[in-house]
Amino acid sequence: MYEVMVVDDEINILEGIATMVDWQSCGTCLASKAYNGQMAFDIIQQTPPDIIVTDIKMPGLNGIELIEKVHSYFPNIRFIVLSGYDEFTFAKTAMKCGVKHYLLKPSNEKKIEEAIKEVVADLDMNSENEAFIESIRTKLNKVIPKAKEQFLREFIINRKYNIKEWTYYQELFGLEKESGPFRLIGCVIDNDFEYEHLFTLKEIMNKQLADSQNILLSTIISERIVLLVENSEVEEVIEQVKIVKKEWKSLTGDSFTTAVSGKSDLANLHLLYQEILEGLTYRFYLGRGGIVTSEDIQNEDNRPKGFSFDHENLLLAIRSGNKKETAAYLEHFFEELKKTRLDIQVVRTHCLELFMSFIRQTRTEVMEEMFQYVHRFHTSSTLQDIETFIKQIAIEIAEVNYDAKRETQNQLVNQVIDYAKKHLEEESLSLSSIASDVFYMNSDYLGKLFKKETGQKFSTYLMEERMKTAITLIEQSEEVKMFEVAESVGFGNNPRYFSQVFKKHTGSTPTDYKKALYLN
Repeated sequence: MYEVMVVDDEINILEGIATMVDWQSCGTCLASKAYNGQMAFDIIQQTPPDIIVTDIKMPGLNGIELIEKVHSYFPNIRFIVLSGYDEFTFAKTAMKCGVKHYLLKPSNEKKIEEAIKEVVADLDMNSENEAFIESIRTKLNKVIPKAKEQFLREFIINRKYNIKEWTYYQELFGLEKESGPFRLIGCVIDNDFEYEHLFTLKEIMNKQLADSQNILLSTIISERIVLLVENSEVEEVIEQVKIVKKEWKSLTGDSFTTAVSGKSDLANLHLLYQEILEGLTYRFYLGRGGIVTSEDIQNEDNRPKGFSFDHENLLLAIRSGNKKETAAYLEHFFEELKKTRLDIQVVRTHCLELFMSFIRQTRTEVMEEMFQYVHRFHTSSTLQDIETFIKQIAIEIAEVNYDAKRETQNQLVNQVIDYAKKHLEEESLSLSSIASDVFYMNSDYLGKLFKKETGQKFSTYLMEERMKTAITLIEQSEEVKMFEVAESVGFGNNPRYFSQVFKKHTGSTPTDYKKALYLN
């Protein structure tokens, strides 16, 4: 219900209007009365009504002056003017202030009510229009941020706009008010995740950076969180991201990789986006949880241009079961590979070639089993994953080869020992003859292997074995002759030398040893 003020210096007219008009049927109520223009203005300043019914000709502040003064302060107040025929000039001035209802005196209550109803209808229509406009404005306030986000997303991923379109969208979304320069921040979650995690991480990033950064855009593009910030310093961004990393680790136990672009204006957003895409690919080299800046990318221009390894030393180490040399070679290989910053697919190819070369150094059935891991070279998100996997498999194969080699070496040494025991009577028996005539091997290698497995030289072992056998022969028979014992243990027809050697090992000659044996 609208409030009405009546202003007239003639008390009878004022009271007559106040009493006779059916205010309620007009959708109004009589809120106040004034006997002159100044009194009316004083009341209006305190409690402005919606409608004023006023006379024009009044002492002091007349009706026209009241209308002009009120209109300057309260332009939405509506006026209904009461005037005589000779005051039409005043009425025209009133109309310039937006007054649409001019009633000639005398005017009965019916005409006044009709005028009031028309004003009320006009006010109702204005209210409806304002409500409609406000609803549109509310909807636009909801839509425009999303439209602005979509516009910036499309521009970031390299959609082209001509100058006219760009100017229009800048004005539409208020972007021309942003001074810049601008920077993009990109984040990717390192391990498998639920899609809701992206939104959670985005909100944490927003909350942390909002205190120190003006965030123009926060969105998700192809499972990457992308933030557009204004007038930010890279050191400040890095510190804020580190805080988020700790919170995210505490919340999920996971990590995420971040790339921070350089600075530029809005027109170059797509170039900044390419920077963060390139930065995020560095996760392959740097591992999970890193922060890559545009400066890091620029410094990569000094990286080595070539890369070549033939892997022969590695293959030899794996074949021989040398885990220490295998680990050292792979450590050096990956250090050099990381320095190159080659295209990721090229790096995957190098690693796959390495893998295929060393799995051939194991048994056929094991090699066939290893083939099932080839897919890992295409799916691993970081070079660290590939490095860890290759080192593990290479060491495992080296261990298998080492165990197999040890078994083979043990068997070979046992065969040498068995042969020596069976041919102790041969005066020419030696490791050299066994190596060349029996096993067709290099005598130096066989000698080293024998010493490695038994802890002594073959010549020492052979002499000890001959003395043990000689003692056994002497102890087993009373009738055995010393030259026969000498022949049996490889001293041929030189029993004197046999006696010297026997005494050196037992402390007595063969004859004395036999006598002492029977005396006891």
